[in-house]
Amino acid sequence: MESNDHDPNIEDVVSENRGIIKKLQLLIPGFRAYRMGDDLRVADALLRKQVSSNLQNAMNNLKMARSRMAQEGDFQDLTSIGSVLSELQQLDGEILHSAQGYTGISPSIRIDDTKLKDLYQYDYSFLDSASSLEKSSDISGYVDSNDIASIQKQMRSVQDFIAATRINWEKRIETVEKIVLK
Repeated sequence: MESNDHDPNIEDVVSENRGIIKKLQLLIPGFRAYRMGDDLRVADALLRKQVSSNLQNAMNNLKMARSRMAQEGDFQDLTSIGSVLSELQQLDGEILHSAQGYTGISPSIRIDDTKLKDLYQYDYSFLDSASSLEKSSDISGYVDSNDIASIQKQMRSVQDFIAATRINWEKRIETVEKIVLK
């Protein structure tokens, strides 16, 4: 998968936002590995926040749809929407609050730069699946037209995107573990 020209590259954003002190630290032996590790941690935090934002928007879409359905007396699909909301909340919590690691001056774990590109590919897939999940959660048109079959079909689609996002998250974690040298 390739990113669009207008999509920011997380690695580039972090690099461009380094202050003069951080740039100097990159030139000092011992601090270079620390700074690079810290930049990876910052990039990871930015990515997780973006994915969480996508998941939060998906939850908001579904909450609004659920509320409108309840107001109109359509109680048939409230349980399935509630189930999907629960899955989204669980995934969001796992992504946003899982351990990130620590970058000390002399860490016992070092990142292998040659495999780092694999991680960025998984990052893109991870972000792309969360974005697709957010888009699929907008069922307002189906709710407006009271199209029960389409609502049910779209809920299955949202669950598929949740599963894809979870798989991409797990692959990303697995990739991180494989590129870590002990």
